[in-house]
Amino acid sequence: MKQPKTTPMNVYCLCKRYYTNKDLINDQFGRLFQLPLQLAQHGNQVTVDAIDYRNKFKTTLNASNVFFSTIPSTFTQLPKLIPRLYSGMRRAKPEIIIGSGDSHIGFLGLQMARRLNVPFVFDVYDYYPVFKGNRIPSMRAMFRSAVKNADLVICPSLSLQKILSQANPNTLLIENGVDRTLFAPGDMQQARTTLGLANDEKSALIGYFGSITPTRGPLLIEACRKLKQTMPRLRLVLAGRVTGTSIDEPWIDYLGELPQQSIPTLIQACDVVSVPYQDDTFNQMSGACKIAEYLACEKPVVATRVSGHEQIFKGTASSLCEPDPVDMARAIRSQLTDPQIASFPESLAWESIGRILHDSLIKLAP
Repeated sequence: MKQPKTTPMNVYCLCKRYYTNKDLINDQFGRLFQLPLQLAQHGNQVTVDAIDYRNKFKTTLNASNVFFSTIPSTFTQLPKLIPRLYSGMRRAKPEIIIGSGDSHIGFLGLQMARRLNVPFVFDVYDYYPVFKGNRIPSMRAMFRSAVKNADLVICPSLSLQKILSQANPNTLLIENGVDRTLFAPGDMQQARTTLGLANDEKSALIGYFGSITPTRGPLLIEACRKLKQTMPRLRLVLAGRVTGTSIDEPWIDYLGELPQQSIPTLIQACDVVSVPYQDDTFNQMSGACKIAEYLACEKPVVATRVSGHEQIFKGTASSLCEPDPVDMARAIRSQLTDPQIASFPESLAWESIGRILHDSLIKLAP
């Protein structure tokens, strides 16, 4: 009988440098940065190669015993990408390969893993087929192949796991966690003073921090517009990249695209924070990073009933609303009047997430 491997493992991660409007090297944000660090905490040797479509020169980073390296892949350098990848993987001598970031990255990781005769893990942190780049012919076929043939598929949400398990029963829920040393409760008035926001007792600040798009933002703006009819001191605080959405209102405080280190102060400054996602395919499959951040800061949340939010907020009914501005306005008013704060589940701490992933990889390693 095959015996489970004991640590350490040699793990190679293939991903992309820029994702969710963040830079893996400079922002050191999210699962593509944190999961390798957590695996290294369990004694594994971890190497990360990040495909970089924007820069011509290689960048490296050593963080917590993990070696991150970019692979420049501008238009003129693309023909050399696959040979560079394969050469780097052979040097790393991995026992497991993890691919994450898009359909073609998963497919490339699968092919390299099969050639090196090691297990392949496909991290599907979003539903890649709805990415714009997946309109390119064969991209969706690559996604299906990577999902179907991976030794393990990891997903950030129960809804995405349910869909992908139809093609591959070997799936694992690995949610988007939070750094508890960065995200924690704080003084509201002090946070407002720091940010230069309204700082009187009668002002109510509603916050949303993330990509502001036609399916992630307008719902909240319209809900706040309705609330202002009876709550004139209400203000909406936004931060993040704006795409195809108008935020030109005198009662909206838009603070731009801010570094991750600034987000806790934004959350602490608000009375209520939100996840205003419309009900579309992309949002239904997503696992919002901001939910763990909100909960770690112990703030009342209003979230639409998409992507398993009902499970997260099953103990705080006031946190949930339909993807409709009228119902969202109702929920925000309820949270302002009688706040319900969902407790932070320790399963969303990166340490807990890393332990689950490590234990699952041990079962795969040769």
